Amino acid sequence: MLTALVLACRSERVKALRPRVLIPLLVGTGATGALVAAAMSALSSSAAAGAGGPLRALPTTTSFTCLVIMSVAAASFTKEYRYGTWRNLLVRLPNRSALLLGKTAGQAVPAVLVGATTALATGATTWIAACARHLDTSDWAAAPVWLGSVPVVLRTLAALVAATVYGAAAGLLLRGTGAALGVLFGWILVGESALTTLAAAQGWAVSTWLPGSALTRLASETHWGPAALAVAVWCAVFASGSAWYLARAGRLV
Repeated sequence: MLTALVLACRSERVKALRPRVLIPLLVGTGATGALVAAAMSALSSSAAAGAGGPLRALPTTTSFTCLVIMSVAAASFTKEYRYGTWRNLLVRLPNRSALLLGKTAGQAVPAVLVGATTALATGATTWIAACARHLDTSDWAAAPVWLGSVPVVLRTLAALVAATVYGAAAGLLLRGTGAALGVLFGWILVGESALTTLAAAQGWAVSTWLPGSALTRLASETHWGPAALAVAVWCAVFASGSAWYLARAGRLV
């Protein structure tokens, strides 16, 4: 199974890292991160405003980048239905569980690259903006600032990898790109907001445990433990559900 998983991951990684796919993805997310960092710097009265030093804008971009990563992962799986290539993949890799895990792992590679690019873009933009305004950035050179930024980057990368699992599950189960993106965007942007509002009216705080909100909270909140637990549970649910569906599905056309 391990060999099949590695082969599936390698095959998906080759498709995901094609320049015509990867470059626009990195440029778009990096530019968005830079714009957010520039806006936050313009609204800050000092370089020390807010926690996180030069990477303080990174968690703010998580919601957008997670939606992008979900879209990319969902589109990758729905293309296999559209072009009828599932049968070719299953001829080469008959182990469906290994194929699913390998494809998802392959899609996680661009997610990590997007996270790294966004971190670099937000950090560089925040630093340049602070220097341009002649703000005091001497504290940012201290080791504690950079060491404190490492957990922020790691939690952001974890949220993006989890978003890959969400998107892969939606693409596999719903089979169509439009349906997958409609469900993902509709639930995260509308459904969770409505459910959170209704729950708040009853005195319940449920946003931490909702799949989309948990991703944002994982990257942005100081006390991120409950959000991390929620994300892990949702990833396990989506991954196991996808594996069950793929194992019992007949012809994938």
